[in-house]
Amino acid sequence: MAYLRQWLLLVLVQVLQICTASGPPRVIGKVHHRHIAKVGRNTKLLCPVEADPPPLMQWNKNNHNIPNGWTRFKVSQDGQLRIREIEMDDAGTYVCKAINGFGNIKINYTLIVVDEEKGIVKQDNSLYNQSPDEDLRKEGAPPVFTELPKKDHIVRPVGSSVRLKCRATGNPRPHVTWFFNNQLIQIDEDPSKHPQWILKLQNVNELETGEYTCKVSNRLGQINHTYTLEVIEKIKTKPVLISPHPMNTTVDYGGTASFQCRVRSVVQPHIQWLKRVEDLDSIPNLNTTIEVKGQKFVVLKTGEVWNRPDGTYVNKLLITHATESDGGMYICLGANSMGYSFRSAFLTVSSGPNTGLSYTNQDSSSPKNHLPLFIAVPSAIIGMGLFGVLLFYIRRRRQCNNQGSNLKIQRFPVPTQDKDFYTNNYHNNSNMLPISREKIPKTPTPSVDLYSDISSVSQHHPHHHHHQHNQYSY
Repeated sequence: MAYLRQWLLLVLVQVLQICTASGPPRVIGKVHHRHIAKVGRNTKLLCPVEADPPPLMQWNKNNHNIPNGWTRFKVSQDGQLRIREIEMDDAGTYVCKAINGFGNIKINYTLIVVDEEKGIVKQDNSLYNQSPDEDLRKEGAPPVFTELPKKDHIVRPVGSSVRLKCRATGNPRPHVTWFFNNQLIQIDEDPSKHPQWILKLQNVNELETGEYTCKVSNRLGQINHTYTLEVIEKIKTKPVLISPHPMNTTVDYGGTASFQCRVRSVVQPHIQWLKRVEDLDSIPNLNTTIEVKGQKFVVLKTGEVWNRPDGTYVNKLLITHATESDGGMYICLGANSMGYSFRSAFLTVSSGPNTGLSYTNQDSSSPKNHLPLFIAVPSAIIGMGLFGVLLFYIRRRRQCNNQGSNLKIQRFPVPTQDKDFYTNNYHNNSNMLPISREKIPKTPTPSVDLYSDISSVSQHHPHHHHHQHNQYSY
């Protein structure tokens, strides 16, 4: 038994040796490949590798081996490269190479030397002024625009405001300068604050029509972008919504519906979609709501407004996965500095999945379609017979009345209590007979004219409201 235990122990040791078998060097831990050193200070570069058997460490600078004769450079037993009294010329690319009988591995470093007294930096072969806008721990990068509008031609009326954006990123952080018709625009920029990414023009006039160019630059490059601003006479008309859009729409349950709004305006209008709701408390996660003459509307998110070649502006509202709660009245509102106009349309969502309704198309030649004829024809014959009997009865009654016309007829007054009884019963029962004079429209209410009042629109179309879904896309 003891022999068996020794044998098992020996096998376990051999298995562990196999699991920890020798191999090529490998990196351990995290390596920061950019190393910053200051002139006159000491620094060291690590070579975090391990291997079995232990590797041989070799260092080189800019593809040249570092010999043992360099007095300021020394490689320690654990492979570290130590440099005393850093000089500007020490900047460059350093490589640690670890070698054993199974292979080798390399770790690259970029040594950046900073002279704080002179305010200069040396990186590779580049010597430049030190800047607080540069993060030396990261790679340098030329400017790149991060935010530019899709339209370069801007039209604004006299007296309005304009914001021109020219945001960019880079390392060092870029600086921006603005030009109007190639003439520098003087802007009081605080170096401690962010660059003037946005040029704000207020109360513009016709003399400010022209080209506005932003130039963004750092030590690694420069980019620019130009806007064309057209200042026109003050707008005298409000936007006009072009019929027939938006149009009444019907969509199947779970389908996709869309409304389109076309607006004619001298300048680009603000287009907004609204949806009428009944009970705001029962709808979670609503967007902004407004109330007009007692009616509540949800302000829907508006997508991009497209400028058409004919001078009109188009915006579309897309409703996906439609449910009953999406049905109702939608309003497209177009506005500019002179006012607003709007038009409405209704969305009808067909039967839901749990209503039990189904729509089938049967062949007109099917025998089931002739069943009503077998019922209607005999019924018509019986009805005509009853009508003839009724006519015969009325004629006989008139003849009897004519024969007794010379008889004296006594009229008895109706007793007072009976009169009150009948009168009271009439008044008491009149409330049991509700009379509705409201006419239910058989077809959806047509789209309302842009000058119509919102309150007059709402009372023409029934509105079933359930929980609102966040399923509007643009």
